[in-house]
Amino acid sequence: MTPANHRKSPRASDTPPVDTAPATGHRWPAGAVVTGAGRGLGRQIATMLVERGHHVLVTDVDDTAAQQAASELGERATALALDVRDDAAVRGARDRIIAIAGRLDVWVNNAGVLFTGPAWEHDARQRRLMLEVNAIGTMNGTLAAIESMRASGGGQVINIASLAGLTAVPGEGVYAASKHAVMGFSLSTMADLRAAKVKDVHISCICPDGIWTPMLHDRLDDPGAALSFSGKLLQPHEVVTAVGKVLDEPRLVTALPGWRGAVVRFGDLFPALGLALTPFVVRQGERTQRRLRKQQQGRRRLGRR
Repeated sequence: MTPANHRKSPRASDTPPVDTAPATGHRWPAGAVVTGAGRGLGRQIATMLVERGHHVLVTDVDDTAAQQAASELGERATALALDVRDDAAVRGARDRIIAIAGRLDVWVNNAGVLFTGPAWEHDARQRRLMLEVNAIGTMNGTLAAIESMRASGGGQVINIASLAGLTAVPGEGVYAASKHAVMGFSLSTMADLRAAKVKDVHISCICPDGIWTPMLHDRLDDPGAALSFSGKLLQPHEVVTAVGKVLDEPRLVTALPGWRGAVVRFGDLFPALGLALTPFVVRQGERTQRRLRKQQQGRRRLGRR
């Protein structure tokens, strides 16, 4: 995919000062990249980073969505069409934000794809797309970011994983596999960084329950997505708040909500018990789907009056 030109070139007055502060001291906010930022959660994360003073590269495979989001965020946002599966394009995005902002401080891997249903119902294209976008895309972004951060005084990579990266998820088996890959890669890479005596580059994983974003908006009639509705259906701003917290204080794994993280880890300790209890959890999700469908139908009826 050919990258789109950014919305406007930075003026001389927008050029950040030379950073002479020590790597361990306070630094002015510089560049940030958010993938899948054309809409939904990614767009809200980009908004938060702009508000914190970063110049944000708003990337999305949908060029129109990226351009629209960047335009609304103002002069501290630049749009770029990006397919995270393309390693060279991802590295090009990194170089682009460094050219604009002088340094890369934050990289948020948010882009994701979800198909539901038993794994045997997915065709090869669907399986490959989930694994390549969710897992390989996260690897591409993380590696591009840390290469720059190691050379420029540190930075933070935030990987939006999922509770599906911590436990079994009926109806989302391939998606869960891709998110387990994100977790294994992120934690192992952090271990490698520390073994290499790199202490100023951090990787934090956010593992939310189902989030009420476009990814779930059309899943109310989908039995394969029931488990995503079985707990607390999160609002995007709750995940954005969690991202802000790890920006202030990096943390390897943050489960949202915390109690659901404890539950899934308990299930992992006793996998046979976890599998036995899964049908009850799925039924809870199906009840939530029915309730939300009724609410939607009620709003539609009111809208027609």
